Amino acid sequence: MKHCAECGSEMPDDAGFCPDCGQAADEKAGAPILTVGAMETVSDFDTRRRGESPPSPSLKPGETFAGRYVIEAKIGEGGMGVVYKAVDTVSKESVALKLIRADRISGERAMKRLIEEGLTTRKIRHPNIIAVYDVGEADGQAFVSMEYVEGRSLRAWHREMMQKREDVPLRVASRIVAEALDGLKVAHEAGVIHRDLKPENIIITADPTDKAAPLKILDFGIARAVGNVQDTGTGTGLGTPRYMAPEQITNPDTAGPPADIYSLSVMFYELLVDVLPQGHWQPPSGGRADVPPGIDQLIEQGLSNRPGNRPQSASEYRQKLVDAVNIGGPVRPIPKPGPSPRPGPARSGGLPRWAVWTGAGVGALTLLGIVGEMLPDDLSDVCDGLSGQDYQLCMGLPVSDTETERGSGFSPPPPPPPPPRNPYAKLSGPWVDEYGSRYQIS
Repeated sequence: MKHCAECGSEMPDDAGFCPDCGQAADEKAGAPILTVGAMETVSDFDTRRRGESPPSPSLKPGETFAGRYVIEAKIGEGGMGVVYKAVDTVSKESVALKLIRADRISGERAMKRLIEEGLTTRKIRHPNIIAVYDVGEADGQAFVSMEYVEGRSLRAWHREMMQKREDVPLRVASRIVAEALDGLKVAHEAGVIHRDLKPENIIITADPTDKAAPLKILDFGIARAVGNVQDTGTGTGLGTPRYMAPEQITNPDTAGPPADIYSLSVMFYELLVDVLPQGHWQPPSGGRADVPPGIDQLIEQGLSNRPGNRPQSASEYRQKLVDAVNIGGPVRPIPKPGPSPRPGPARSGGLPRWAVWTGAGVGALTLLGIVGEMLPDDLSDVCDGLSGQDYQLCMGLPVSDTETERGSGFSPPPPPPPPPRNPYAKLSGPWVDEYGSRYQIS
């Protein structure tokens, strides 16, 4: 097996291209500088071809390194050196001991910077960040001791998903990004920028789900304290091509939190689309129906060439991620106190109010017409059964005094006024129209 000169990934001896970064195997490359972040970049001071570098340091199980670390097993090897699982005889804990190849350290200035960066990263403690315990040099060998965790890289996990022809669900990918943002938030608040985020630098300790994605970000060693003036004489470009923010190419020492946001946006896009966003890249929603447009907008903003156009903090990016994933219907605003709004046209049975009142009016006129047809023309029969003065009074006829005095010695008291005439009194009662409908008329 040989290792890619650009990203350090293992690849078969007969491979023409790196399976991870696509680097051509036959391209020439200078000797990369390794920092605590396991970042390899081309050094201006070394132009040796691959294969001409001295072999990686090798330790056997049971050997003691730096008088403190007892080697248990080799757990990894790459273009920058070898990683062992060891026991720290001081703390009695297992650690990951990374021995850096001598040709990756270009002189005393590079070693000094490596130690300075290691001291900066030792103060970062978060569940999503690999803890750095110690960094230094022993017998001319640069080393870093870190927290040891069981797991696999995000690159290996994603590769397995691709081999099974399974898409990474949106909410799973979003959970991975959210967990990484939680770790970046703490690092950025401590004044530390990673500058080399890539799938190889994220360890998945368990299969991620939409509820939890236990992971650890490692190799914060490239990061420098924000505002610190560091020795930049090594001429390195801080970052990995295809994941590196544009400003890291032109002026790597000025890269801030937006540079990590850029790298994380590349990883987010790759999780959803299985390719890197190169050239005129297609928005994720263009090939996946489960990706809302808000995710397109977030990734596009995170991949802006101008740092000022990206989210400026991990917290801001995380909030926009949550809002984009949890899409719902519009929230109705709470009405403000004030005069009640004029009600709109009421509906009854699915009809507007004007139609209901028009129908009622037509029905009332029809009913009155039916009643009018049944009213008698002659109202004299109202007084049937009455005689004499009663009949005259009922009909409104005058009554003479002689008639009232006849047969009596005195005039009778005037009769009480007749009740008001009600020509419709006889119409009271039940009615049945020609359609068989019954009405109670009063």
